[in-house]
Amino acid sequence: MQSSASLQSIIIRHYTRFQKTRRLRADVQRAAQRIRDCQTAALGGHVERCECGQVHRIRYNSCRHRSCPQCQGGRRAQWLEQLSSQLLPCDHVHVIFTVPETLNSLWQFNRTLFANLLMQAARESLDGLLRDSRYLGAKPGIISALHTWGRNLSVHPHVHCLVTAGGIDADGRFVPLEGRTLLPARVLMAVFRGKLRHLLTTAIEKNRLVIPTSTTATRVQSLLNRLGRLPWNVRIQERYPHGVSVAGYLARYITGGPISNRRIHAVTDTAVSFWYQDHRDGQRKLLTLTPDEFLSRWFEHVPPRGLRTIRRSGLYANSCSKKRQQIQEQLRTEQPICAPTVSALEPERCPRCNTPVICRELTLIQNPIPSLPNRREFSVRLNQPP
Repeated sequence: MQSSASLQSIIIRHYTRFQKTRRLRADVQRAAQRIRDCQTAALGGHVERCECGQVHRIRYNSCRHRSCPQCQGGRRAQWLEQLSSQLLPCDHVHVIFTVPETLNSLWQFNRTLFANLLMQAARESLDGLLRDSRYLGAKPGIISALHTWGRNLSVHPHVHCLVTAGGIDADGRFVPLEGRTLLPARVLMAVFRGKLRHLLTTAIEKNRLVIPTSTTATRVQSLLNRLGRLPWNVRIQERYPHGVSVAGYLARYITGGPISNRRIHAVTDTAVSFWYQDHRDGQRKLLTLTPDEFLSRWFEHVPPRGLRTIRRSGLYANSCSKKRQQIQEQLRTEQPICAPTVSALEPERCPRCNTPVICRELTLIQNPIPSLPNRREFSVRLNQPP
């Protein structure tokens, strides 16, 4: 893999020409600017020193944009550590709700509203069925994560849900799930399909939904009616003895955007190639696109500003923190479960004195060193007093 093959290099090389011929959303323009300037002199820098002063260096600041793949590793690890400490020590189930491809045009014209309705339909479907006495008869804990992309950067809105295999009943007792299956897949699919169609239909009737210019409200309503007679893709994965593994899967997508720099193979004036895994045959393949096509696909997945892509409900809602702590103590006493431990990233340590190298002061950097314009670290001195 070439060292220059990264999302930042693609934006630096091709974005200026790309945006001249298109009307881009303000969120997209902001994301491109932040990622272009990430860890460069444009964002300033900070001084890092060890406690004894043997290491003294200046580093460029990160952009901290949630779509940037090169500066979100620490935030992702911190989120996973915090979530892992809050997970109930019980089995968890991974559930995936997918939107039919024929609704992608509605998604592209109504990103924030569609995302809210999609996550609402998934949450209400799980919560409503699991509270039913025919199934679990208890209130579960649900963590939902919105994804908008396929592995080849295609538009593919879907929701991943981490669901407790059990819940709290009306008497305040934790009721574990009996059997291997969380819910009947066909029942869950039918309920989710009905709820999302109802929410979209109501939005159309109240003129809250923007109709694509290529169709009409009547045709959209007819499409929703036809989709009500077709099966939708709702998958219920096997049970896990703890939720940390699924939480780790979700953590890879809460920040960093749809593609990591490791997957980008090469960047030239006429092409961008990247690796992806084909879900149809499980093979790792190389896809080559023009720079404009790559940027068009990637920018489709910049979330609107203010959209929450991770949501908690049921026992995992913030309002249930005390009840969740009581259940954690109860479950650990009755049936201890050895869950993997997750820790945040350890700070870098000085090679001489083994003390943490941390930020001591901020500095404004206006002119980068010409020979190292895009390096994170451009000054390292040993045995230099602070």
